[in-house]
Amino acid sequence: MKRVLSIWLPQLPLDLRRRKEDPRVAGVFAVMSEIKNAWRLTHLSDAALAAGLSAGVSLPDARAICPELLTEPSDPVREAALLRALWRWADRLSPWIALDAPDGLFLDITGCAHLFGGEPAMAAHTRERLADMQITSRVGIADTKGAAWALARFGGPDISLAPTGQTGAALAALPVEALRLPQKITSDLRRTGLQNIGQLTQIKRAELARRFRLDLTQSLSAALGHSPDPVSPKAADPVYAARMTLPDPIGFQADLLGVLERLTSSVCRRLAGDGKGARRYYLTVRCVDTGDHMLHIGFARPTHETRAVMQQFRKPLDDLKIEFGADWFRLEAAHIEPIQPFQISLDQHKQAEDDTSKIISTLGNRLGFDRVRQFMPVQSHLPEREFVSVEAMDRRAPVSWTATPRRRPVRLFRRPERLVTLQAGRPPKRFQWRKSIYATREAKGPERLSAEWWQDDSGALRDYWQVQTEDGPRLWLMTYPGSAEPNWFIAGRFA
Repeated sequence: MKRVLSIWLPQLPLDLRRRKEDPRVAGVFAVMSEIKNAWRLTHLSDAALAAGLSAGVSLPDARAICPELLTEPSDPVREAALLRALWRWADRLSPWIALDAPDGLFLDITGCAHLFGGEPAMAAHTRERLADMQITSRVGIADTKGAAWALARFGGPDISLAPTGQTGAALAALPVEALRLPQKITSDLRRTGLQNIGQLTQIKRAELARRFRLDLTQSLSAALGHSPDPVSPKAADPVYAARMTLPDPIGFQADLLGVLERLTSSVCRRLAGDGKGARRYYLTVRCVDTGDHMLHIGFARPTHETRAVMQQFRKPLDDLKIEFGADWFRLEAAHIEPIQPFQISLDQHKQAEDDTSKIISTLGNRLGFDRVRQFMPVQSHLPEREFVSVEAMDRRAPVSWTATPRRRPVRLFRRPERLVTLQAGRPPKRFQWRKSIYATREAKGPERLSAEWWQDDSGALRDYWQVQTEDGPRLWLMTYPGSAEPNWFIAGRFA
């Protein structure tokens, strides 16, 4: 008969921080989430529970109860990554595993328990291995997925087992919340006096469906094994990594590059075979005297080219100080994305994009990707708001942007620079700017721009002129119409 093991990780957010040796977890600490437009505590440390706090309390109330409380918002991305890592780890227990997000796993252990000495021994082994990884867990084993889930969360002890064929008896004393029902149905059940699953089994299914809809009867049937509820696994995400252990330490640059080339070839060959590339690569070098050193590189576009990875790793390896040698290496590809094949165009536009990506990757690895920036268009009629500076690796979707019909200067000054009028006019016929005197030969304008009425700091009404000087520079002049004095400014310079 089929048997299912459910692993519940009730303190996963705290375990994530405990594994990073966060000192706050040992004190009065809680993880909070925004629930119904209010910040509420979701996971609490032992000290926080001892202080009288509980899950579900709003943050202001928690501060009033315990002023020394330390909090941090939940991190769903990192918590999901830890759960998926545990999903891959659970492969040693059973080949049939499914995620139970956000804090659990399902394992079909049919025919597997005898390898660990029986189901109780297997459950104890699972908890011990998780405890070694600083993960708090509770385990439930039953004939069905719903019953195993209920026992893991409401069964009482850390390990709850329902003997084969006795699922109904094992679930009878559990509360109705163990059926994973919507909150409204659970509240309706309790208002009618139905407190546990055993009371539900004494009522005809037709009556339950008529009063509480089909969700209740379907969940009850699945938990008791009257309807199929299989564990539907999905293959874990592949890990593109390679490692090498050497019998003797090495330290020469040529030897390090030789090891890196073998690791890179192995990882990139697997990526290329799956039609994927990586945006980041992490190299761990274990020195015999100083321990592990983590080197990492990034790319503006996903790549699986061995030559490109080797080229970017050269400088980090040059900067690595190795005195007594290194004997263990591991290369891992991260931020995996599919690579779509493309046809080479005659105008070499695709080649130009690839060259730009290589430049961004090289500069980012040398200077830091947060320092390599590019301009993105923004929909606005004001020149200083027609663009925004973002990181060059920012993959945000392009905005719907319509270019202005009038020319804009190549260089736009952050703050317009005041000029000195020598011969009045509109624009000035002669003026001084940056200790140089210019004469207006040709002028085009004005282009009047009004403020954005929905913004508080969009400025006053202004006029712009394109001025071609006799000495060559083509300037963008600006003035404020209606001002008491005709002040003129240089707002930009054309090519």
